Amino acid sequence: LKSLLIMPTLYYWGIKARGQLSAIVGQFGEGFEYQQEPDWPGMKGDTLFGQLPHLVDGDIKVSQSDAIARYLGRKNNLQGETDADFALSEALIEEQDDILDIIAKSHYSDDREAAFNKAFEESLPKHLENLEALLQNDLFTSKLTTGSLAIFSILNIALDLEATLLDKTPKLKAFYDRVAAIDQVKKYLALDIKPYFSRKKE
Repeated sequence: LKSLLIMPTLYYWGIKARGQLSAIVGQFGEGFEYQQEPDWPGMKGDTLFGQLPHLVDGDIKVSQSDAIARYLGRKNNLQGETDADFALSEALIEEQDDILDIIAKSHYSDDREAAFNKAFEESLPKHLENLEALLQNDLFTSKLTTGSLAIFSILNIALDLEATLLDKTPKLKAFYDRVAAIDQVKKYLALDIKPYFSRKKE
């Protein structure tokens, strides 16, 4: 029966970058497909803005990474049941973007290693401290939300670059471990998607 269902399909390369959150949130639906080898640039004209990630769900097409994650979060009941949960979830998605921007700018810097050293020594600790302070329970919100998964996703990317990242934020580390143990998240992690960002140029 599941094979007859129209499943949301995410088109994005098999890398840990802007499409990762959508790939994680998609695991929480009844059916979801992650196309890690999209026909690119062949399908460029089918996307809304000529870029990936891109999602197709029946007649619905969604582009832009956060829009896709939010769409899948709404579809999979991860928006938050209360106004407070929704508001914090949305803020956490934006916080994920801020951290991702720091990582991306470091990655594309002329002196990548120095830029990453500065990011992990100066820029990112304050973000981690703020998140640690926000963790009033083990998921930020009363139940799992897209925003909680957004923070998990960006921490997963950052830990590939700095294994000791969470050593000074025990609540945030406990949060990360808790989310990593959720079945749907374990299913995504089992795909063993390769890191995209690196501290050293190849």
